Amino acid sequence: MAKQPLIVHIVFHPESTKASQLARVIHQSLNADPALPGLRIPTRFCPTDGISPPSDYELNEAERNLFVVLADAHIVDRDSEQPRKWCQFIGNLWEQCQGSPHRFLPVQLDEAAWGFDDRLNGTSFLRAFQHPAGVQCETEVVRRIAIELCRFLQGMDQQNDAPAPLTLFLSHTKLDLDTPPFVTRALINHLKHDQPVNAWCDSGDIEAGSRFAEAIEAGINDSSLLCVLTNHYASREWCRREILLAKQQQRPIVVIGAGNRNEIRSFPYLGNVPLVSWPVVVPEKPGKKAKKREKRLQKQQENLNCATATAAVDLLIKETLRHLYTRQQLKQAQKEGDILSTRPPELLSLLGVKPGQTVLYPDPPLGEEEQALLRQTAVTTTTPLARLAAHRPLSGQKIALSMSESSDIQRHGFGPIHLEGAIIELSRYLLIQGATLVYGGHLGNEGYTQQLFELVRSYHNVPGITPVERIINTVGWPLPYSQELIAKFSQEAQLQRIDYSADLEQYPGLEYVKALEQKPFDTPDSLEKRYCWARGMTRMREVQTTDKSAIQARLILGGKFGPSENGPGSDEKWYQGKMPGVLEEILLSIEAGHPLFLIGAFGGAAQLAIDLIEGRDRPEASWAYQRRAPFAEALRDKYRERGIPWTEYPVLIQRLRDAGVAGINPLLSEAQNRELFHSRDLSRILELVMTGLGNFDKET
Repeated sequence: MAKQPLIVHIVFHPESTKASQLARVIHQSLNADPALPGLRIPTRFCPTDGISPPSDYELNEAERNLFVVLADAHIVDRDSEQPRKWCQFIGNLWEQCQGSPHRFLPVQLDEAAWGFDDRLNGTSFLRAFQHPAGVQCETEVVRRIAIELCRFLQGMDQQNDAPAPLTLFLSHTKLDLDTPPFVTRALINHLKHDQPVNAWCDSGDIEAGSRFAEAIEAGINDSSLLCVLTNHYASREWCRREILLAKQQQRPIVVIGAGNRNEIRSFPYLGNVPLVSWPVVVPEKPGKKAKKREKRLQKQQENLNCATATAAVDLLIKETLRHLYTRQQLKQAQKEGDILSTRPPELLSLLGVKPGQTVLYPDPPLGEEEQALLRQTAVTTTTPLARLAAHRPLSGQKIALSMSESSDIQRHGFGPIHLEGAIIELSRYLLIQGATLVYGGHLGNEGYTQQLFELVRSYHNVPGITPVERIINTVGWPLPYSQELIAKFSQEAQLQRIDYSADLEQYPGLEYVKALEQKPFDTPDSLEKRYCWARGMTRMREVQTTDKSAIQARLILGGKFGPSENGPGSDEKWYQGKMPGVLEEILLSIEAGHPLFLIGAFGGAAQLAIDLIEGRDRPEASWAYQRRAPFAEALRDKYRERGIPWTEYPVLIQRLRDAGVAGINPLLSEAQNRELFHSRDLSRILELVMTGLGNFDKET
């Protein structure tokens, strides 16, 4: 399996709120930017126990690594008698990057974060503390990281370790230079003011004696194009040519919609690229203080121009990054005869492609109406996801998902946002192959369940792929359930109510807890609530795994088991049932004979189970540890008093070890199971899961 092309590692002290927040912003900007949803650059957070850095760091997961160090005063450890662990660790990282295909980008968040390791004294830091705190500082840091990544990836394409320059080409017409709101001038001023990119803003940049057409074509061939769509743009021959050249050469393009009058004929090749609208301040009605209002409006427009110019250039930089990284990803999925396209294909981009050839472009697939048009060219178009789905259809298979917050995720170099992203990506692959997802999540306004339903809306009708089945959402008692919820989600999911077990009928506290069904169930803060909640959740999990006709397999990642035994322990977050819910689902699946896909990358109960299966004892898998959970001992006594089976931890460990690595999931070989246990590459995890599910014999 090929390595990932690139990973961005974000290093920061876990006690720094400022750095932690910025790390999340960086991850989201590279993976979940609503302005550019196709940008997905894998990131890692530095593994930590909440206090110390790791003793070493793995650099072999990707062909190239970029280390972004968010340094503030927390980097210098408080205990002066101990070695400066974080300072030494960061210095060691810097040394590892020297003379390697990796890069080191330190960011100084405050003035104190300087000179903390002698090895970094000659290193240039990005001085983020000089920018106003908040959005402006975050924007500047993200911009510099995106530019560094673009230069990094361009070097990969050119097989050159030297940073490659990033050039932006401003495509505009001079006819509208002096037309309000002066969009082109605002962009030229922005690009020529202390920007860490090369900018080609004017035909005056062409050397004397050069051929104009050849110089323009050469300039576009190495640039990212920012199109300023003003009133006269589409009427100018060279403007139109610049767009066509950029499209034909697959250059990144962002269009700024800045016209303020009707067009007789819009240029038809300005689509299929990101579009930014340029805002205009609406003039006020004339009056006695017209001049003062005019000056105020002029100032407002200038501020808008400055902010929008920044946003437009940042979007083009990210679009450039998307193109560069997408090309590296598509290369790994490329088959003989494939032609790579970094944006969705259009009729213009299919010119010159021979009938029978395949254009491979990034996910998601185009809609049926566009694909029907493109099929008339006799050129095949597909995405890696659509190609995978066509070869391994999962229609009719019910796959249970056991995915929740991980207790020790920071130890594994990830955060909750990474886990959520992995869950969504796994679900996307399963849905597009036609699988039915069985999930016991809540139906609140936020969270994974809502995102899962949104995926169903997106992948209901993917051409050439069996339409996805609806999700089966098992709503365990006493979670809220009503006819209104059934109607609200009728287009995305089958809601399956799992009522409380019969043994609760005679329970004295039942009526007290049943009253809570009319509102969201809060934290079980009494023995009665805890007992009823535990019995309700166990009943729901038992129904999910009644027999092999209920589900065919179960995916496991994350999961609470309580506060990490070796961690800080000041914020003790416990599960709410009789035992960690993911562990209970693992045991029930083993008893029912369902294959288990155990994914250990994000820690939690999944990694706990993996450790136990592979013979590594964990203190968390003991009653001495688990008795610390709220009402744990009283709950165990209540179970015994009412004659309800209670699973002791030695029994749990023995069942896992009896199943063994190969027995836990016979759909994969022992070597493949171990790889799934330990892989941190989401692409490889997806491939292993799809390989295993593709081996499922539906007749058994």
